[in-house]
Amino acid sequence: MTEITNEARVFVYGASGHGKVVADILQARGIRVEGFIDDDSSKPRTLLGLKVLGDGNWLVDQAADQPLIVALGIGDNFARRTVMNRYTTVNIRFFTAVHPTATVAASAKIYSGSVVMARAVINPDAVIGRGAIINTGAIVEHDCRIGDFAHLSPNVAVGGHAQVGDFSWLGIGSVLIHGAKVGSGSIIGAGAAVVRDIGDWVVAIGTPARVLRAIQPRTQGH
Repeated sequence: MTEITNEARVFVYGASGHGKVVADILQARGIRVEGFIDDDSSKPRTLLGLKVLGDGNWLVDQAADQPLIVALGIGDNFARRTVMNRYTTVNIRFFTAVHPTATVAASAKIYSGSVVMARAVINPDAVIGRGAIINTGAIVEHDCRIGDFAHLSPNVAVGGHAQVGDFSWLGIGSVLIHGAKVGSGSIIGAGAAVVRDIGDWVVAIGTPARVLRAIQPRTQGH
């Protein structure tokens, strides 16, 4: 996990509601946030009293002189991947933002660019991939694998040894039983209960969760 010194310049990429929550996490940890970065010029110019300082090109210009630290405040799974990939060759490091009220086991592993929100729990030997979101009050039990750029919405519960694939999104209050798997790019509806494996690139809803329809696979962010 990237360490932040008092002299570091820290930004949140994404001037949105999700970005506000990420900025609040950093502030709750005593980290000074310089402002927001967003590529959409129509976004509000101030959030939480912090300015939207510029777009990605502005950020690259700033990184020419010193290393910068960026936390991802982008809700769209594919857009997070696009941003992380865009800056792999410049002087920017992606921060893993963990709220001080979250519980993370010492043996759990969280990769760069992920966000763990208030009251979330990540138990022993769980692995959280790059750029993932573990939202407010979500529970990731022991030995789980959460894929790159996946999103567990508020109050999701994932039982031990369960797996969630890259880019998948689990809706508010959904549940995966012990050992269940959700494939890549799939969406699990709010309140659904996954009691058997769900494949790649589908929408599944209900209790027990059933596949509603297929999704066109996405290979590029936006």
